[in-house]
Amino acid sequence: MASPAKTTKRRGRRQGEPVSRDAVLAAAKKRFAEDGYEKTTLRAIANDAHVDPSMVLYLFGSKADLFRAALRLIIDPELLVAAMTGEEGDIGSRLVTQYLQIWESPDTANSMAAMLHSATSNGDAQDAFRSFMREYVLTAVSGVIGGDEQARLRAMLAATNLVGTALMRYVMKVPPLATLPAEDVVRMIAPTVTRYLTADADELGLPEL
Repeated sequence: MASPAKTTKRRGRRQGEPVSRDAVLAAAKKRFAEDGYEKTTLRAIANDAHVDPSMVLYLFGSKADLFRAALRLIIDPELLVAAMTGEEGDIGSRLVTQYLQIWESPDTANSMAAMLHSATSNGDAQDAFRSFMREYVLTAVSGVIGGDEQARLRAMLAATNLVGTALMRYVMKVPPLATLPAEDVVRMIAPTVTRYLTADADELGLPEL
């Protein structure tokens, strides 16, 4: 009697099992954080998510689009909006506190540093980061303060302060900014962020847009 055919354990999805977009995003977030944008490949992400590389392309279109989508797992614009519309303290303190918490959370700290570093060193990552900031973050933040073109400019001015602080403190780790307690950083830069968001347009010298 012939012995039963041996079966091998198939790696990846079972036939007919739906592809999880969330699983691909989670794998991408982890890969981008560990390897950076340039060294991360769609094949590696697909292997981590147990899907075919063609499915990653089908779901997201390109590595840059996947990078932009993964950013939304790290920087949730709705959290920034919730902070800005809170009741405790001034708007700048609330926004800066929430922003620094994203940078200092164990779940997002490495991803934030890797993705900002990628955005400053790779053209495709930079384009993806720019469009993410423009289409999601700046749109959400400016919506709280009016949503018009001047509000977008105010949000962008605030973002220059926030991103610059993060670059010096968390990516380049330049002392003494890198070693100060987070509450001290909030206390120092929040007044400037508040001014950008709320000061009279003439005081800021905002152009007519």
